Amino acid sequence: MLLLLYLALFGKHRAPVMLVLALVLFEIIVLNTSIALNGAASNPFSSVLLVPLILGLIWLPAFPGLIVLVVSVIAQGMQLLAPVSDHHGAMMQSHAQSMIVSFIATSCLITAVIHFFKYQLRLKQAAIQQMRERQLRDEQLLAIGTAAAQLTHDAATPVQTMQLLIEELEDAPDSPDLAELVTQFKILQTLLGNWREVADEVRDAKVSIIPIPVILDNTRHIVRLSRPEANVHWPAIDATIKQATIEADRTLVPALASIVINACDGAKQHEASVNINTSIADGRWVLTVDNPHDDAMPFHNNLGSKMMTSETGLGMGAVLSNATIEKFNGNVHWQHKESHILTTVKLPVCK
Repeated sequence: MLLLLYLALFGKHRAPVMLVLALVLFEIIVLNTSIALNGAASNPFSSVLLVPLILGLIWLPAFPGLIVLVVSVIAQGMQLLAPVSDHHGAMMQSHAQSMIVSFIATSCLITAVIHFFKYQLRLKQAAIQQMRERQLRDEQLLAIGTAAAQLTHDAATPVQTMQLLIEELEDAPDSPDLAELVTQFKILQTLLGNWREVADEVRDAKVSIIPIPVILDNTRHIVRLSRPEANVHWPAIDATIKQATIEADRTLVPALASIVINACDGAKQHEASVNINTSIADGRWVLTVDNPHDDAMPFHNNLGSKMMTSETGLGMGAVLSNATIEKFNGNVHWQHKESHILTTVKLPVCK
């Protein structure tokens, strides 16, 4: 076959679609003409007409493959008009016509089967590609986590040095900044201690049942410490929310707080507020964060799925939050709507 010969000679280079289409159509026309002049459907070699059709359907996209099918069916259908020899009886003529109709039906069936398997192959390839992207993201997160652990370990020495200096400063109580220094140092000690406890829970894969009001209160506390100047409208907690719980570990609250903090940073540029709403729908806890967005700044549709360079950072916080929430069978969706960013977090509620 011409297509197989071309692929054997130039298999290292991808054949152009138009060239493959031209070779297949030429071969279909030549073979159909030869079979029609030599007994038509009564020719025992008429089944060879299926070979170029199958090759065309495999190598060509959907629309060119449909062209190959139509041309093949028309060429076979024209054999019904071919004259029949005198020694053929009426029964043989009917048999030959039935074989042509059978060939046309077989061609349509083969086309449907090949396109079904090509569709399944595309789904598998898309799933593999998504898995590769998630693996790449997980490798990046692992590198970030390793760097964070190393940074925490390296921070232990200066923290201890600061503690010694504070003890020396306590001997001179006239220092006006001593109380503020002690307060900030205790906050730093608390954060490092909390990080160590979180790391221990993650290492041991320890999860617990956490009431949603507790999650909201802890998230509000972190946001107030990090962005005390931000104007955040927190939702009222109704009876349904009070009774609902989430199965997660202690990394969930920092992930949610990071989303709210990013919204606060976006709202700060417009001197606006951040609106937070919460509800229970279809067995899932839905948390929405609404903040204004500058239309002059580009909105990345892949926000949260991978790190990307922008004027304000790399989107690392969104990636970490998204990966953390996905770990608890939840998902995060960012949407740009009418100069606003609407972040929707969904997490399954414990039954």
